[in-house]
Formats: sequence, structure tokens, C-alpha cells
Amino acid sequence: MNEIITEKETVEDFLLQHRNKWTFFNVPFEDGQALENLVLKHNSQSILEIGASTGHSTIWLAKAVAKTDGKITSIEIDKERYEQAKLNFERAGVSHLIDLKLGDALSIIPTLNQTFDFVFSDATLTLQPKESYLLFFQATEPKLSINGLYTMHNVTDGYGDDGRFFKYLEKLGTYQTSIIRASQNGISVSRKLK
Repeated sequence: MNEIITEKETVEDFLLQHRNKWTFFNVPFEDGQALENLVLKHNSQSILEIGASTGHSTIWLAKAVAKTDGKITSIEIDKERYEQAKLNFERAGVSHLIDLKLGDALSIIPTLNQTFDFVFSDATLTLQPKESYLLFFQATEPKLSINGLYTMHNVTDGYGDDGRFFKYLEKLGTYQTSIIRASQNGISVSRKLK
């Protein structure tokens, strides 16, 4: 008997089958679940991802926007990872939900003619790794809607931000921030108040 597999089942199957196989700085499974839950909780529909890698986090976000009737714009600078991400999106059945762009996020973000209600930043600049998080935020902030969420990976594992991003947010005074500790990496969640 041939059963029709729904998109949700296909995505879940794909994520479960590849659970411990992601490399190239992809998020852990638990952080992917946390991202999906955030998108669903806030009914986010317009998502920007900075640093797709080979697509693990993007697929979790796509799983969520399939339910919120949303779309994802994702940026990856590495050509090999970009190509692998495209293949992974096809295999997971979520390509139609994702506009994947190849290039430097700091160059691409200013060209995007839309606002976002959810941003996930998981990239670092080779020459300025500790400044990356602040630079990506500054490029994206004008495109984040009021009550939108700016989320960032690697905030508790010593790999990502060295504190300057959070100091900058505190100085702005227009964001409310919390940390999700689904894994040792940590995800910051900053809601734009005004």
C-alpha cells in the first residue's frame, strides 16, 4: 500500500535520520528544536538566517514556517556548504520555503528589500571573528520589525560573541534579551521593543 507522506513527516524523518551527522558548524539537534519552537511561539513568518552552513538550522526553521505560512532568506558565504545546503533542502522537501543566497552577508543584507520578524545569526567573519556578531546585528537591525526576534548562536560556549554585542544592546536600551540553553552553545533571544 502506498502511503502519502506529508511534508512534516518528510522533514521530521530527514532530521531524525541525520541527527548526529551534521558537521561544518551546524547547530546541534536540540538547538534546532529550540529555533523551531521560537518561530512557532511567536508565529514568525519572515525569517533571515545569517550562516546557513549545510542547512541543519535552516531545515528546522523551514519546518516551523511551513506551519506559520512563512518564508526564509538564508545566506551562506562558502560555495561548497551552499551547494550541500541546497541538496539537503531538496532531500528534506523544504526548498520551496527557502531563498538561499551565496555571498557575504554584510554585502547582501543591505540589498534585501523587506523587513524580518525573526533573524538567526550563526556566522563569523574570518578576519573579525569577535566583532562578527555586532557587525551582523548592526547590518540587520534596521530590517527587524518591532517585536521581532534577533537570535544568535554560540553565546555561552566561548566561541561566538565576547560580550560586546550584549553591551551594545544594553546601551541601545530597546531590546529585551534572554538566553536559551538547549545545548552548551546557547542561543540569545533579543526582542525589539521599539
